[in-house]
This record gives sequence, structure tokens and C-alpha cells, in this order.
Amino acid sequence: MESHCFMNESVPRFSLTPWVLLGVLMLVLFLVIRAPASLLQRVVPINPALQVSAWGGTIWRGQAEWVQQGASGLLSWRIKPWGLFLGRAMADIHSEGAVPLHGAVSLGLHRLEVRGLQGEMPGELLDIVLPPGWKMPGAVKAANFGVTRAGWHEGAWTAAEGDLAWEGGALQLPLSGQQLQLTLPPMRMTPKLVGDSLQLALTEAGSGLALAEATLLPDGRVETQVRERLLRYSPAHRSSGADPDAVVASTREAR
Repeated sequence: MESHCFMNESVPRFSLTPWVLLGVLMLVLFLVIRAPASLLQRVVPINPALQVSAWGGTIWRGQAEWVQQGASGLLSWRIKPWGLFLGRAMADIHSEGAVPLHGAVSLGLHRLEVRGLQGEMPGELLDIVLPPGWKMPGAVKAANFGVTRAGWHEGAWTAAEGDLAWEGGALQLPLSGQQLQLTLPPMRMTPKLVGDSLQLALTEAGSGLALAEATLLPDGRVETQVRERLLRYSPAHRSSGADPDAVVASTREAR
């Protein structure tokens, strides 16, 4: 009587699960890449004065026309896909029309970065770096302007470069609870880091003489130092003969 011994051989099993998940991921990625730019309408802030239309292209590479207070232009963008692996939305932007400007922006969970801005932009866009209540009408020219902050509204400032130029004109400046009206010559605004704060130095474009400094602190407050030289551009100011470089007003307030 013969005895037969059967041995169980281990046969590798092939699982489809990882490949199914990969296929689903690739499908989702394809749909996102092909998603029309018009889907971004849902994230545009509601502003009755701003009209955005003629969306074209895709979310990743698209364009849209805008109209605000009689001004109009065309904004185009190109999102950098690899930025998503860093947890950021990174894009190159290019604007034509009333705001001829190009540069790069990056938004992360705890990061705000603007780099290499070149061209012209409305003075209202400087609200992010100007003290509360400062109104700078007209166009501001950016030359390789960029700032980086470890947060959107609060956080340490970690980089600053380039400068801004303003052609001059009427400026509203809140001082001691009152709105001071000044008529200023062309100015330059140069950003620099002071510790973990961002300081914006305002100087006369021609002479380079200091007019004021605005320092944006990490906690969101703004510290402003106004020099005697700046106040002398106000018709209502009566000079006391102080040193033009003397700091005659200093404030610290929340944005």
C-alpha cells in the first residue's frame, strides 16, 4: 500500500486593490486637470463693484476678464502642480489692461508668499502692507516686489525684497483721531525685515529723505512712525522748527 504525501505549495496571490485605487486616483486627477476655470467663480469674494466674466481654460491654466469702477483687464494664471505636494497652491499670474502686472503667489495652510511682482497695480492693493486708514490713490509701480509671511493674517514675516514707487499726489493719513490731507511728491516704499516684522520705509523718490515707517508686527498690529518732514506737506500743519527727521507721531493699532 502506497502512501502519498501532498505538500501545499504557497502560491502568491495577486490583489487588484492597489491597482483599483491607483486607477481611481488617476481618474480624479484627470477630471481635476480638465475642470473648467469657471468653477473658480465660487471662490471669488462677493463684491458688487467687481464683475468677473469670460472664464476660459482650466483651473490649472486659465483666464478671466474683470471690470471694477470703470477699469477692466484680463487676468491669466498657471498653477504649478508640484506645489500641491508641498501643501501649497502656487501660481504664476499675468494681468493685462488697467493693471499690467505679473508675478507669483503661493498660499499654504500657514504661509502667504508674493514674489517677483513687476508692473503697475492700484494703490488699494497695498492694504496688506500699509497702516489702517492710509489711502493711496493712483497707480503704484512694483519692481521685483515680494513678501513672505508664516500665516495669512498673523505670523512672522520671513522675507522681503524689491520696492514700490508711487507717482505722488493726495494722501489721506489718520493721525491723532483725524484725517490729515497731504499732497506728496513721488515716493518710494522699500520693504525690509526687522526681526520677524516687516517694515515699509517711505522716502522721497528724488532725495531719498525719510518720510515715515510702517512696521507690520507678527501679531497683526501695525506700528507707524511719522516724521516731521511728512507733515510739512500738509497745508494745515504748522511747523515748530523741529528736525525734519524727528519722529513726531507714533501709533500702534490692530489692522
